[in-house]
Amino acid sequence: MNKDKKNCRIQPLVSIGIPLFNEGLFIRQTLESLIKQDYENIEIIISDNGSSDETPLICEEFYERYPELIKYFRFDSNEGASKNFKAVLEKSSGLYFMWAGGHDLWSENYISECVLLLDGHEDAAVAFGCNEWIDESGHPFGREYGWSDTRGLDPVARYFTVLWGNMNPILGLIRKKYLPVSSVQNMVGADLIILCELALHGDFIHAPLAEWKRREHRPETSYTQKLERYKSSQYGLATTMFDRIFPLAKLPVKLIKDIVLSGLPAQHKLAILFLVLPTFLVKYLLGKSSRK
Repeated sequence: MNKDKKNCRIQPLVSIGIPLFNEGLFIRQTLESLIKQDYENIEIIISDNGSSDETPLICEEFYERYPELIKYFRFDSNEGASKNFKAVLEKSSGLYFMWAGGHDLWSENYISECVLLLDGHEDAAVAFGCNEWIDESGHPFGREYGWSDTRGLDPVARYFTVLWGNMNPILGLIRKKYLPVSSVQNMVGADLIILCELALHGDFIHAPLAEWKRREHRPETSYTQKLERYKSSQYGLATTMFDRIFPLAKLPVKLIKDIVLSGLPAQHKLAILFLVLPTFLVKYLLGKSSRK
């Protein structure tokens, strides 16, 4: 049998973790999109956070159809977002790992293109495709986000490129050795913490031929509404009165700690530490004023 070079090479295992809660409207489309990937060596790990809609029935249906491909787990009640995100990471065994939203869609070549880039750049931490926003019906609605490819940047420039950028690469393909379970923090801004930790390890590479459709299905229109969702009992990211009053207070502390403990040379650590607090403050103020 003739096979092209991409299919002839040994394919490293890719783990796709789907932390879910009440995604009955979209999870069928999401699973079909992932199963249709042209990259064969994948495992799909579903962790249902006590959904009360049709999510469990749909997930069980797919598990029965693809038992060699899908692992399905379910909490009896909602344990909060952090525990659910950790669950799929803990149960994964791949060289590469990707969190997948239970309402999103991907081009068939998404995994293969990202793996190709990570295989070709041993020091890279993340590979991610182009992002297109879609509505509940799956139609594009014009929102566009750019991307940042950090190849060629020194570690300081790479760190601040990621700190200042959007959070889309959190759902890219990640080199798992740079993603310990301890990276998943139970706090508002946990996605930024993970991305900044990854930036301390390696490059973020853009895969221009891969496409990820991110579904906007929430009615929130303001920065304040988003914070209220993160602080809700469903997410469980603000468990104390201090966290609810100052939901982002722990974020700069964790950023500084990770920089100090990183393996970067001392001069790079000092440069990042000198700039990180004023940069974070400006980012916060601008983000808050633009999303009221």
